[in-house]
Amino acid sequence: MLPMAVAADGSAAGRASTQPRGYNVHNVMTGLDVLVDQRFQPIAGCRVGLVTNHTGVTRRLRDNVALLGDAIDVTLTALFAPEHGLLGVEQAGARVGDATERRTGVPVHSLYGANRCPTQEQLSGIDVLVFDIQAVGARYYTYLSTLRLVLYAAAETGAGVLVLDRPNPLGGLCAEGFPAFDEECRSFVSCAPMPIRHGLTVGEFARWVVAVEGLDVALEVAPMHGWRRDMSFEDTGLPWVAPSPNMPSAATARAYPATCLLEGTNCSEGRGTTLPFEVFGAPWVDAYALADRLNARNLAGVKFRPTSFTPTFSKHAGEACEGAQLHITDAAEFAAVRCGVEILRALMDCCAEFEFIGRADRRMVDLLLGTRSVREALEGGAAPADIHADWARRERAFAQGAGEHWLYPHG
Repeated sequence: MLPMAVAADGSAAGRASTQPRGYNVHNVMTGLDVLVDQRFQPIAGCRVGLVTNHTGVTRRLRDNVALLGDAIDVTLTALFAPEHGLLGVEQAGARVGDATERRTGVPVHSLYGANRCPTQEQLSGIDVLVFDIQAVGARYYTYLSTLRLVLYAAAETGAGVLVLDRPNPLGGLCAEGFPAFDEECRSFVSCAPMPIRHGLTVGEFARWVVAVEGLDVALEVAPMHGWRRDMSFEDTGLPWVAPSPNMPSAATARAYPATCLLEGTNCSEGRGTTLPFEVFGAPWVDAYALADRLNARNLAGVKFRPTSFTPTFSKHAGEACEGAQLHITDAAEFAAVRCGVEILRALMDCCAEFEFIGRADRRMVDLLLGTRSVREALEGGAAPADIHADWARRERAFAQGAGEHWLYPHG
């Protein structure tokens, strides 16, 4: 049993909250750092399946594959890689094949190819699945979906699950963006009824899933040391390793919950530029009109600057686009998902060419939001304030329930 672990039933939930008040900037240890500090004793004698990618590094950038491969009394049996692959180089949505990790010779099973869930055959002979991936704090981002399916697979086979916890780059105090969840819109980018900005670490999310969905799985979490819910990622002192090709910085992650909604439209969300998710637009956008319209909304914590760009790939590749750059002026005040709805409204109002994309019965924006209601309201001419008028009630209810699974104190 992990000396510093927290069981899924909450029996040790208070342990991670015994840190002294206040924190030292640049002093956070991830769950992997803690496990290394413990010389891997919590998994000694175990055959391990490691669910990870290139973000699974210590604060000194030592990678978990090499560390576990060299660990005494630990047998690294298999690797499982999420979207973007083990090395994080595949673009969004690209199918990833199985491979072999060249240093260790260990097989790499893709969880974003033929299968998105480990199979019973792949889990045969594995005692514990260790999950160590940096997520970005938004429900759209598929690493949480992978974790959820890993928990289900482990419940079926009897393998244990150890989550090595990492910071939520968006902080742990805000649950924001929770339209009514439609079960028919559940998908890999909307895996559970929860706010889009959920305020949970990956370890806390795992605990929440096990409790809410009633999974019978031996889950443990190796908590971080030194992290507090009010920390920005920059406060942690940890290195930012881009968790996917279009997430180059923590600033990108802060903008992502707003502008990711543009993935469901014919407007570029900035892929193929040096500022993905921070710039957006299209060849048929008037940059000045769009920025003026958005700035006139006086949204808290954000300003919009007219800009132009030419994507090198993805939507409108090679075409000169006009649009806006989103500048977050106060991250604590910025309501990202509500801002995303404002951006959709502004584009619909000033661009006749704007449209939602995807099959008529399965619009991409519906899958991102987990509901048809937001798109349908926008198409009916509704104002953003009317669309999100009932979100706060669901956000409060989620925060209250999810708080039972928190492992870290308030700021």
